[in-house]
Amino acid sequence: MQLLQTLRENKRLVVGLVVAPLGLYTGIRIKDWRTERKVSEIQREVQNTRQPPPEPSESDEIRAELQNLRSARAQLGRQESLLNQELEGVLAKLKRLDAQDAKQEKEK
Repeated sequence: MQLLQTLRENKRLVVGLVVAPLGLYTGIRIKDWRTERKVSEIQREVQNTRQPPPEPSESDEIRAELQNLRSARAQLGRQESLLNQELEGVLAKLKRLDAQDAKQEKEK
């Protein structure tokens, strides 16, 4: 009984007892809301800063072109050696034919 009478006489105490928990609850909710907002902003920034896969850089393109040129040069070297062998064979045949022609002219 005395508690009820004290509460009736001291309205500020009643207001304090009601407002304090509401203030704490509201403060916690505001803090949670701000935290969620910060987290969502950070997530958006992370998503915006994610970069697409890097495009091949100019040096990569040059490196690939250089590799292609090297393989083409090697292939041309192989073709050159084959053509040289074929040319040597043709020259040997020409020498034999010249020698046969010279023999035939001597016989005549």
